[in-house]
Amino acid sequence: MKRLLLAFSVVAVLWSSACNGGNGIVNPPPPVGKYGKASLNGQYAFVTNGEVFAGTVVNPLARVGSFTADGAGNITGGIEDVNEASVGVTPAIAITGGSYTVNADGRGTLTLQLAQTSIDFGITLTSINDGLMIDETSNANQSSTGSGNFVKQNAGSFQVSGIAGPYVFDFPGLDANNNPESFIGEFTANAGAITSGFFDDNVNGTFSNGPFIGTIAQDPLQVSTLTSFGRGVALIAGQNYVFYIVDATRVRFISTNGGMLSGDAVAQSNTVPTSVSSINSSFVFIVAGSSGSGGITRVGRFTANGATVTAVLEDTNDGGHFIKTNTTTAASISLDAANPGRGTFTFTDQNFPNAPSTFVFYLSSATQGVIQEQTANKGGAVDVADGTIAAQTGSPFATSNITGTYALSWSGLSVQNGGGFSVQDEEDLLGQVTVSSLNLNGAADIFQFQSGLPVFDLVASGSISIKGDGTSSTSSNRNTMTVKLVKGNSTTVNFVVYFVNPQLAFFMNNQDANRTVAGILQTQQ
Repeated sequence: MKRLLLAFSVVAVLWSSACNGGNGIVNPPPPVGKYGKASLNGQYAFVTNGEVFAGTVVNPLARVGSFTADGAGNITGGIEDVNEASVGVTPAIAITGGSYTVNADGRGTLTLQLAQTSIDFGITLTSINDGLMIDETSNANQSSTGSGNFVKQNAGSFQVSGIAGPYVFDFPGLDANNNPESFIGEFTANAGAITSGFFDDNVNGTFSNGPFIGTIAQDPLQVSTLTSFGRGVALIAGQNYVFYIVDATRVRFISTNGGMLSGDAVAQSNTVPTSVSSINSSFVFIVAGSSGSGGITRVGRFTANGATVTAVLEDTNDGGHFIKTNTTTAASISLDAANPGRGTFTFTDQNFPNAPSTFVFYLSSATQGVIQEQTANKGGAVDVADGTIAAQTGSPFATSNITGTYALSWSGLSVQNGGGFSVQDEEDLLGQVTVSSLNLNGAADIFQFQSGLPVFDLVASGSISIKGDGTSSTSSNRNTMTVKLVKGNSTTVNFVVYFVNPQLAFFMNNQDANRTVAGILQTQQ
């Protein structure tokens, strides 16, 4: 069972044929923008989730680490921890060097040199402090893919005491038996001790929750990695992790003793609502994961005014089966008084009147949090899905404020041609587009994993249709985004898009039964 992971049919042979022979190859125009090699300068903590070829077998793969860029195109050092399903953890792999490029539009490449091999990424900067990335490694030693991001680290926070106060976390992935797992919650840390915490866990449709305690510490086997890279070890609800400190507000984790979980813990502010009477906003949410049909994505919105919930919309891609939710009943929201920021959101979907849709969320602020689906049974097997919930701001959305340069990224599954048969496998895309008059123009890389080869510098174009509320509140229409990709041959992917604010939108494909992908459109700063 495939597990889509968010930090999300054109068979792969289409792209490989587009790259051969030089017939009709179309390249994007020269990049224009404000970025360059000097824009990437300092230490950055990165995380990716995807797949790797292990001989003839494809295994899920997660990596978390830190690299140092010198502002001139060189990687001067770093370290990473890798967790490969069915294989286990390879800890503290030294990054001995490497190189990178950054074009004017923020797109570029990143190569990290390891002792025995190198790994390659495509990157798109969203600012000088962060960016999106996809694993594009395809060499004699390894073929791997995956989506993720990198964030600039603050070395002044590289100490155990720097992780202090309450944090909200989302660690999706696999359990020790390679079952899909969603593990979210919150904890409070103080001087190396996790003094309290609460979690919600979904392992292949089996739900559990409860309190926990734990520890945050330097790695006794790699003591120097804490002060050098912000790396240490943690025990959370009985599970061992390696962590990388970004700063006092964000810490990246990867599990190390069975299973493959990874993700971020984000500091919880004191602005989280303590009663539903203080909630008065519209929210957008996106979740991705697995279902009985394979991969699943959901994107939706609702308006909460106290305990009253209205205007619930949801779009679902369940393994290529598309469901539009326009009418709901019994919608409600509640907060857990014992665990600040934790709450539930529930509604009954007209498509599944006997299976109320239920989500649990943990807010890290009044406007941001993580969310996990907990619907008992919605037309099949229980889903294992989680993601992000965020308050909508900046409306009305229109041509005037949806404009400028954006990073474009999606990840998920597509039906691909592998050795004469079709298989549903990883697809990752990363690019940059300029939005003007709701038209998109830019460039992107795509890696459909069964082909084993990334395709670089596709011409990306398209358009957005949008209503003032950012989603379209009518039952017959949704806001949409169309992306056409050209590199000799071409394909067009159609999406439903929900705007969180003029700088950020969540989207998922709502046509093409052979693809289940979701992603973000995020403005460049």
